[in-house]
Amino acid sequence: MQRADIWVPKPRSQAEQRALRHLRGLMRRLEKDKRFKDAVGRLEKGWQAFTQARNTLRLTDAELPRADTRYQPVGLPALEAQRLKEIEKQVEHYLNDLQKRVGNENLAKPTTPHAIILKYFRKYRAHLFGHPVIRDNDGTVIAVVERTNNVDEHFFGNEKQKLRRRVGRAHLGRDLEDQPAQAALAANLQHPDYVRILCGSLDHLHNAFADLDQQMFDQATPLVRNNRDTVLQNRVRTLLKHLQEADAQDEITPHLAQINL
Repeated sequence: MQRADIWVPKPRSQAEQRALRHLRGLMRRLEKDKRFKDAVGRLEKGWQAFTQARNTLRLTDAELPRADTRYQPVGLPALEAQRLKEIEKQVEHYLNDLQKRVGNENLAKPTTPHAIILKYFRKYRAHLFGHPVIRDNDGTVIAVVERTNNVDEHFFGNEKQKLRRRVGRAHLGRDLEDQPAQAALAANLQHPDYVRILCGSLDHLHNAFADLDQQMFDQATPLVRNNRDTVLQNRVRTLLKHLQEADAQDEITPHLAQINL
């Protein structure tokens, strides 16, 4: 009701006053229903247990799925590796405390929030830590593998959105299967260091494509969607390729006889 008083400014019309009186009547009915108090208590206990687990893992809002990438922390690799070790130690103490709270409760069918959290920690404990750390010849940490797949999820979501804009379809299952895996490399053209190593500058990008080996290009998956005419198109493409390789007109006729359309 305090929120309602703030949202509805004064002076109020008769219709607004009637709406507020009706809302007060509904709130009185809810206050008398004990089921809501029980539900609120259970939700608060679950939320407190979840918040404690999240704080122990030091998960920030930037690390949640679909979070804003602008707020993702960017730290030094050595400090990040040390931070992960500290988090692992805290998780060990947290799991021991959880075990004491849960006691002998059956984890196969947990009922309390702490028992549910402990069940999932035991199931996925091996995947939380132990990510590879890349070091140079002097042993200095130069890179740490992300402990979540949110970076990959962000990249996949953005690429899927771009594909939907290109093809104009809502269901992209077949389109994602048909496009070659190398299509993901096109995103690297946004990085100047990658472009510099590949071709020097975007003005010379066409030269990099021209240098592709023709045999490997033929084996690559074309960026087209399969349809009922795909088999026939492939046979026609093969026929045209053999016709181009024929050196003389008298070699074309027996060659056509060998190709079964």
